Amino acid sequence: MRIDKRLTADFTWVLSGNVLYSACQWGIVVILAKLGSPQQVGEYALGLAVSAPVILFATFQLRALLASDVRDHFAFGQYLTFRLVSLGAALVVVAGVATLTEPSARIAEITLLLGLAQTLDAVSETYYGFMQRHDRIDRLSTSLLLKGPLSLAALWGAMYITRDVLWAIVGLIAGRLLILLTWDSRLAFAASACGGSSRPAEALRLRWNAVCMLDLLRLAFPLGVISMLVSLNASIPRFFVEAHRGSAELGIFSAIASLLSAGSLVVSAYGQSIFLPVAQACAQGDRTRFRTFVLLAGALGGVLGGAAVLLAGWFGPAILTHLFRKEYAIYSDIFVRLMIAGTVMFVGSGLGYVMTAARSLRPQIPLLIASAAAAAAVSAWSIPRYGLRGAADAVLAAALVQLVGGAVILLRIDRRLSGRAIPLPDMRNIATPEQRSVEVGTV
Repeated sequence: MRIDKRLTADFTWVLSGNVLYSACQWGIVVILAKLGSPQQVGEYALGLAVSAPVILFATFQLRALLASDVRDHFAFGQYLTFRLVSLGAALVVVAGVATLTEPSARIAEITLLLGLAQTLDAVSETYYGFMQRHDRIDRLSTSLLLKGPLSLAALWGAMYITRDVLWAIVGLIAGRLLILLTWDSRLAFAASACGGSSRPAEALRLRWNAVCMLDLLRLAFPLGVISMLVSLNASIPRFFVEAHRGSAELGIFSAIASLLSAGSLVVSAYGQSIFLPVAQACAQGDRTRFRTFVLLAGALGGVLGGAAVLLAGWFGPAILTHLFRKEYAIYSDIFVRLMIAGTVMFVGSGLGYVMTAARSLRPQIPLLIASAAAAAAVSAWSIPRYGLRGAADAVLAAALVQLVGGAVILLRIDRRLSGRAIPLPDMRNIATPEQRSVEVGTV
């Protein structure tokens, strides 16, 4: 299977940026575990579990839509305006949910601050979609290479001085905001992406048009639902762990689960680099190329997951002791179980990127609801009886449901290709799902 040189270069750029940025994201948990207590890690994990589904819903995966918008149906300024409005509303919702549901004002404050940190990342993601659309993967990766270490250093400094998770998150926000203002949103980037034409200033200008915003909402709403459901699937076991085992065990579970990010970042790098090629393959009816991307995505996830399981089985206690603290080592069996679940997740995630670029969305909504139901059912039965082992089993159950259903969706896309082009929907004339020639998909 031949991979084009440009794809290889893009993959290398995205991987380099994602490796460092994801390592820094994972480093947040390590720093909180090293400088704080398992309970503090649990506070962070609970705040993230509450805020992430709301923020991810409000992002509507606009980066994926922008990057695969090969016909320029919407201007970048319209995407950016839509995202700012939706994220502002999401922060209001997060504040309300945190105030009404969190057990203490401190946890509510942590939840809201984490929502703000994710919001800043989402705004940067909009610019990343523009970079990706104009083949500026190098600039996208540079942003990640700058933002990850800076934000982590700010978080570490705040945590080291105060030993308070709340102030650590404030440091994280400061680092992300600085890169957003000084790198991601610079007008010079638009000039480079547009080849020095007269369009740059207009390209980045906020543009409000009620009709276009409504069309974009109709298109993106299913993406938001899917993003929320994916995040909720990951959060459900954590809610049950918090309810039945407390914040300390939630912190331990979340710290171990954070090790899955090592495989996720490679899958994500590959997935982001194939958005445009997969969209083009579908538009051209190139069934062979589409199948190549599916096979590579599945193989990549399987190899990464298999390696993770072996490492967890052979060196689990040593890895947990070295990365976190000695008390984490007794949970090496949980480590192995989570890596097995991670193998299924990696494969499903890689296939999900292909579905996103192929724009097959709506069939995934009932699939993810079924996955969430599986996670909730297994969590409700297993966690009170088996603790963190039950939580790992719930992660595996949700991943299996999602993988099987995703394979069915990909088979349907493949049959629709059948050697002919799948016409992309005219985003400016979307009224009902029945009027769309192709449905839109996501991870």
